[in-house]
Amino acid sequence: MALLSDTPIEEDLQELCDHFGGRVTGTDINLASVDWAVQRFQDAGVAVQKEAFIIPSLWVENGTVATVSGAAEFTPKVVAKYYSKATPKGGLRAAIIDVGYGTDADFEKAGLSVKGNYVLVEADLCLDVNGLFKEYADAAAIDARAAAAGAVGIINMSSRPKKLLYRFIASDGPKHGLVNLVMAREDAYRCQRILQNGDELIFNVILNAVTEDETTSYNVIAEIKGSDNTDEYVLIGAHLDSWGLGTGANDNGCNVTMMIDIARQMQRLGIKPKRTIRFALWNGEEQGYFGSWGYNKSHQSELDDLIMTMSVDIGSGGITGFFSNGRPEMAAITQKVMQAVSGLGAKHILDVPIVGTDNFDFMLEGVGNLVANHKPFNYGVNYHAPSDTYDKVDLESLKRNSAIVASVALGFANLPEEDVTWKRQSREEITQLIKDFNLEFSMRMFGVYEAWESGERGRR
Repeated sequence: MALLSDTPIEEDLQELCDHFGGRVTGTDINLASVDWAVQRFQDAGVAVQKEAFIIPSLWVENGTVATVSGAAEFTPKVVAKYYSKATPKGGLRAAIIDVGYGTDADFEKAGLSVKGNYVLVEADLCLDVNGLFKEYADAAAIDARAAAAGAVGIINMSSRPKKLLYRFIASDGPKHGLVNLVMAREDAYRCQRILQNGDELIFNVILNAVTEDETTSYNVIAEIKGSDNTDEYVLIGAHLDSWGLGTGANDNGCNVTMMIDIARQMQRLGIKPKRTIRFALWNGEEQGYFGSWGYNKSHQSELDDLIMTMSVDIGSGGITGFFSNGRPEMAAITQKVMQAVSGLGAKHILDVPIVGTDNFDFMLEGVGNLVANHKPFNYGVNYHAPSDTYDKVDLESLKRNSAIVASVALGFANLPEEDVTWKRQSREEITQLIKDFNLEFSMRMFGVYEAWESGERGRR
């Protein structure tokens, strides 16, 4: 396959990472990367356009500086979580209270000392995707306990070694009312040891962030028209935005350049699928999948004709198969379609739903959806961190992954009508899916359940 030969995918990825760097939605760099991506599709002769959507709330960190004083004086490394409350101009100063791992028992033991102070929360090392999801879940519960206890802020010990920091979203999104930080693991342990010796520490942080109620951003949507059934289509995508600490290489620049390269090679070879294949570079994914949600809202009239959508968003490790998201009829067809690329390592289907990337709103709309499942190459330890850079990408696997994704997308685009045995689900069926797989907890963890429950998000 052409995608396994010499293509510009590596050069595209290096340019995206090294020249643009972190691409936080709402920033000028992000908008520039959108224009870059449009130009790449145009250079390949692929039809492309920008599609606007609304980010309902924006938060961009301008800078966070912290100091520790009292029994010891030093400047720890910290970074604010997205949607952390900003501080007054001179900072927010209070004592540090050690609450262990932040369990109910830990907060009960700390008692009234938490009120008006910062809580320091210990964390285990996290080096894989399972650990990441546990950290998200733990953080949501800790945030709620800290707020209930009257803390002014949370100091989360970094779960990565060697003073590596990272960012993800504070719970409750823009409604989050606490200063919420990640502190370098070594600095946090230093604070903890001093506190456990019975000494006192005072923490001051100056956190400056730009916030807006809403802002306009853009997805990049390209397509290769089908030769027969042009109304029906397949949609594959990856998110273009990234956090600003690193350069968004494994999350998710590698798969952005994959989408561009697949479209480029299909166009170059004159491939004419029976159904249209659409390529999406989503924006606003890190803030809450706002780009893909925006697409679902603006393309409602087309969703009955969308037979499959795929999200590729777990790095550059070799693709081992796909999550079919609780749709057994799709799982069977995906297994069949994958046979053409089983020699490249794609063999396994996990029919469980994924909450946490751009398949989510398609799932809530009842559309059959897949998420690529990858080997964990360099992903977990560099997730949302300054170390997520071009040199961490598995370039050989990326090319194999491109061939796998292209083959599966083309397989679905060329399926005989009698093989498309699944239909778009009703709201009742989606509700049952959420119950069957106990998705409410994960949806609440990512702050998206209430929008589904109210009918603002998902199929009505």
